[in-house]
Amino acid sequence: MNFAGNAVISKAKAMYAHRLKAEDYEELLKFNQISEVVAYLKRHNKYENTLSDVYENELHRGQLEELIRKSYFFNVAKIVSFVSTKDRKFYELDMIKREIEIVLSSLRSVISGDIKSSVRDLPLFFRKHASFDIEEVTKAKTFRDLLYKLKDTRYYDILQPFYQEDPMLIKYTDIEHQMMAKYHSIVIQRIHKYFSGKVKRRLLDIYQTKVEVDNIIKIYRLKKFYDADEEEIWKAMITEDIRMSMDQLERLILLEDPNDVLKTMSLSQYSEFIDKDDYVYIEYQAERIKYHLAKRYMYFSTVPAIVYTVFIFLNEIEQANIFNIIEGIRYDIDKKDIKRMLIY
Repeated sequence: MNFAGNAVISKAKAMYAHRLKAEDYEELLKFNQISEVVAYLKRHNKYENTLSDVYENELHRGQLEELIRKSYFFNVAKIVSFVSTKDRKFYELDMIKREIEIVLSSLRSVISGDIKSSVRDLPLFFRKHASFDIEEVTKAKTFRDLLYKLKDTRYYDILQPFYQEDPMLIKYTDIEHQMMAKYHSIVIQRIHKYFSGKVKRRLLDIYQTKVEVDNIIKIYRLKKFYDADEEEIWKAMITEDIRMSMDQLERLILLEDPNDVLKTMSLSQYSEFIDKDDYVYIEYQAERIKYHLAKRYMYFSTVPAIVYTVFIFLNEIEQANIFNIIEGIRYDIDKKDIKRMLIY
């Protein structure tokens, strides 16, 4: 293994060692004010650099969430900065995901008419290597303007067929689905291009498991909350480059009772990761599956690309934990119910 590979593993595992642990969550769950959460995180070595200059009593929920995301961006940028090998494009996958989030955020702003640029919250590394001018894209006021600023990027071809002059006619959900399907396609292409053998199989397993679980979540939610028909559910599925056969997907989609979708998951290869005594909600079960698979690889893998990939997944789950605590405080949710939503 070369120096860059060792650096990626060392940096990712060192950062993971500074994650929020069980005792941190126990402390955070005692608080009743967001300012108390900020004060606690300011003392934690993972977040102190991002939060050191803020005044906890002047920071509202949205600002805190943006700063947590900013911390995440910087952590990823630190790791990617070590990579100078031929497979660097694989390590830039998370940047593509962030680009997609920026495009979708800009599109939501166009639809709502509330234009806000948050480019100042992104690290210089990210702005420097992005495939478009982030500041200009986040200032787009119309769909036409957004398309113009994304010309000659991969995102233009996805957005253009959905163009509507009237913001209220924009099919945001369909665009979001196409964006995530494109991202999955890029992930699979880059895994095949830069890796082989056991490493390739494991990376495919990690990403395809994620998509497989996300498909199951969508089937359950569309049946449970939207009474969606078979055609609507198929439109929401990512079907390219997945392990699950179309017959298997169809059997899930044809289940009449949404709870049978949960039952199927509990009898699947993921059963060891599912909390059978307390189902909570399906998103929890899905993230629990991803968490345990990622944690296993983080501890035992010595492959830079795998360690980097699961580092990202584990950091996303930690972000979600903090956001759930913040939301719980905001809406005065019972502490026991907040704890049931946390994965660690």
